[in-house]
Amino acid sequence: MSIGNIISQMESLAAHCENIIGEGDPDSIWKADVAALNKAIERLNGEFSGANAAEVIQRIMEKENVNQKELAERMGCVRQNVSQMLNRGTVNMRYDSFYRMARALGYEIILRKI
Repeated sequence: MSIGNIISQMESLAAHCENIIGEGDPDSIWKADVAALNKAIERLNGEFSGANAAEVIQRIMEKENVNQKELAERMGCVRQNVSQMLNRGTVNMRYDSFYRMARALGYEIILRKI
């Protein structure tokens, strides 16, 4: 099952739980479930995957509206270094470069068994 399918099912479940909450029931136990589901959906929507590290970083940069200069500043290096990492990364990016870029963009790297 793909992440997209899981997110769709979680959204459906959250909507169902919201329908269970009565208007006159502000302390409904379902509110915590809806909040947890919405938080999980938000986290899953923020995931990126792919076999090419440079493309993943570029997609994150686009989503976060961060250019190479800004990323370089966050990493404490010059824009040319970021450009080289991304250009070389289309073939083979070093893990430490990928890790530093992801962290500078506010992301963590997670390995998941498929």
